[in-house]
Amino acid sequence: MKSSNQIAGAARQILQDAARQRPEYADKLSNIRIRVSSRMTRAGGSANYRKNEITLSLAFLSDDTNFENELFEVVTHEAAHLIVGLENRNGKPHGRTFRLIHHALGGTGKRTHQMDLADGFAPRRRAPKQLVACPCGCGQTMRMGPTQYKRYVAGQRYYIKGHQPRGFF
Repeated sequence: MKSSNQIAGAARQILQDAARQRPEYADKLSNIRIRVSSRMTRAGGSANYRKNEITLSLAFLSDDTNFENELFEVVTHEAAHLIVGLENRNGKPHGRTFRLIHHALGGTGKRTHQMDLADGFAPRRRAPKQLVACPCGCGQTMRMGPTQYKRYVAGQRYYIKGHQPRGFF
């Protein structure tokens, strides 16, 4: 099992190596911050454009096999997102520009991973949706998550979009 410090150190090394090999991206790669999160259990990594930061999943990357086989791919994937930036995505976070930069950094250009969670980490379980009748009397049902349902029970009123509540007009 790898520690957070080992994962972060290896990720920084990957970015430094990429900056040496691709000088046109060196200024952007050298300013990227690395963070490791134990709460991230649905993705291998994520890119935060505002903070210029890559967050890596301890749950996935602490596993020795995932660390050896997937760390490079995850780091270069998220770095490619930060290099492309929000303004150049044109609504396609994994579009042509992203894939070109990811390939230039040594990645495959793929969007998803096939890693299993490391021992000791459980996948996040989503609470079931509640079905509630639309109060306008149309007979349709709405699906509500736990927070929305709790507010509904406490008196908050929800309607299907475009439906008019009873007693109005």
